[in-house]
Amino acid sequence: MYEQIKTYIQNLNPDIIVQAPSRINLINPLDAVEADSWMPAMAIEGKVNPLSVFLYLKYTESNPKIKFYRIESDKTSNDSGYRIEISKEEELILDTQKIKMKLNGEFKLIYASFYRISQNNSEFWKKIRDYPVEIGILSTIPRQSGLGGSSAIIIALLYGLAEYYGFLNKTENINKSDIPINKDTIAELCTKVEDKDLKITAGYSDRYVITRGGLSFCSYIGKLHHKRITTEPLAVYDRIDEIYKIKSIPIIICFSGTYHDSGDVHGKLRMLYLNKNQQIIDKYNILSEIAWKARFSLMRRDWKELGQFFKENTMLMNSIMEIAGFKYGIGLANNILIKLIEKHPKVYAAKLTGAGGGGSVFALVNPDYLDEVYNYWKQSLEDLIKDRTRYKNQFPNYPTDILNDLKNADFFRVKINKTGVKKIY
Repeated sequence: MYEQIKTYIQNLNPDIIVQAPSRINLINPLDAVEADSWMPAMAIEGKVNPLSVFLYLKYTESNPKIKFYRIESDKTSNDSGYRIEISKEEELILDTQKIKMKLNGEFKLIYASFYRISQNNSEFWKKIRDYPVEIGILSTIPRQSGLGGSSAIIIALLYGLAEYYGFLNKTENINKSDIPINKDTIAELCTKVEDKDLKITAGYSDRYVITRGGLSFCSYIGKLHHKRITTEPLAVYDRIDEIYKIKSIPIIICFSGTYHDSGDVHGKLRMLYLNKNQQIIDKYNILSEIAWKARFSLMRRDWKELGQFFKENTMLMNSIMEIAGFKYGIGLANNILIKLIEKHPKVYAAKLTGAGGGGSVFALVNPDYLDEVYNYWKQSLEDLIKDRTRYKNQFPNYPTDILNDLKNADFFRVKINKTGVKKIY
């Protein structure tokens, strides 16, 4: 799929192509969305589906457009190929006042990114306005999957524009009031796009992990109140895959097929945390301790011990979300998928990766049995969907209509993305 996407975009004669990966959180959420602590997380690429956002920029003399593309399996093809086509497009608007009117539309991620640039780097924004380009975006990250898909679009755009216009890591002749553009400030700008401009309650993990890449242990201490850039610390991003020479982590991801709004989930939890709900704070303090202990499990490649921390993470998050008023804790579909796969003797644990209420979970597996577990998980879910009696026996207190969502579940084998967002052409 990766090569077909890249070839398709190259045939459009772009000036630049950028790829932004997705991400999973190993212990979460502690990235200053609720608690300003530290946590391990990992940038990922799929081994078949690249689970990435691809963006191109192309100079055009008149009427530049924003184009979103979709990719689907081509059932008419004899070579298991894919069909790529434009899903939506519109003429690009670069008037700041008109941009502010576009923050609720279907291109809101693009326009909110432009607005945020205009507020933080005047020279960069002037260049974008004076020399507009066509913008094309294709994402293979499932929508609302808890894998950072929205952030990946924003980051791909910010990084691509910075590369294209020569502002990435540029410090010469920069205005004192302007923010330098680099991977860290792109992560910060992305967070501000989401939680300030689009009013989506969000932490920093997706943004730093997708920009920087790798397996990380990242501190978000001092960032709880999401202050203006330069008035709070940047995150401290430790690339522990490089420090400890970790080449892979044996995991399989399942997107539940249940769409969720992560901002709605985090909004409730954040309010409770900031209002000093003691039950919530106590549980986040335990999560924080689990997070630093998990770093030792990672450096030892002790997957069994890491799995125990994952199980504790799941138990705590179910409890936290029930306190916050979510009847089924981290979500019906997520709990079903976790219970299904944790029956397998070669699975150490399974856990939520995003906000909960839907999205994705992943299983930590004995590395010698990845294919076996992958097939087992898929088959177990198919059997459960087909046999309502089996479902009611295993989950007597859960409604059956969740099975309609689970029919859309998808499974991914993944690897560590080592680069974060990058130019690929």
